[in-house]
Amino acid sequence: MAGLVDGRRARSPHGALLELSMLELEKVRLTREMQRADRRCADIRKRLAEIDAKQHRLQRFVEEPHGEAQAHQAHTVALPLPIHSAPTDKLKKRRLCY
Repeated sequence: MAGLVDGRRARSPHGALLELSMLELEKVRLTREMQRADRRCADIRKRLAEIDAKQHRLQRFVEEPHGEAQAHQAHTVALPLPIHSAPTDKLKKRRLCY
């Protein structure tokens, strides 16, 4: 790559200014792209942490026998172990009618 000659190489002060402005625009574009990639990586890391937490909750639910789960929930003051991720106040209730 070092042997290649840039066709935009400045041959005059005006050409140098044009090349400087093009380089600055490319730098701004790449900086913005890098910021977007960083935000996307943060979103992905956050989602992976949520998935790990949910897997851990579900694994505890599966490993805990049914009878012990009911006794455990009756004796503890803490919140019951959820098996879903949706808030309970926003769940739709359905009644089966024949």
